[in-house]
Amino acid sequence: MHTGKEFMKLAEDFRICRPVLVALGDENRLHILYQMMISAEPRGMRVGQIVKMSSLSRPAVSHHMRILKDAGVINVRKEGTKNYYYLDPDMKSFKALISVLERSVEYSSELPYRGEE
Repeated sequence: MHTGKEFMKLAEDFRICRPVLVALGDENRLHILYQMMISAEPRGMRVGQIVKMSSLSRPAVSHHMRILKDAGVINVRKEGTKNYYYLDPDMKSFKALISVLERSVEYSSELPYRGEE
């Protein structure tokens, strides 16, 4: 049986994962991530390229890229005045979220059944 302290740690870990949950909770950002995953661009993608693949304006794409970057989902590499966005190769934010979700499933399996009988 998990302790109250472990549940408190789980709650804190959910709080820490909030930025990635917010980042993944938007259809436009999911589309951008999908485009980045299927892109054949080994150096990363520029905002202009993403604008062409979406129905979003340049400021909107920049806004979404900032949210994804702040959440640790993507990184940016600067070459002169050009910014190239790419998926975080370590995927730390995704791994942290997966860990929290797996622990949630484990912990909830210990809770008494609360459905109707």
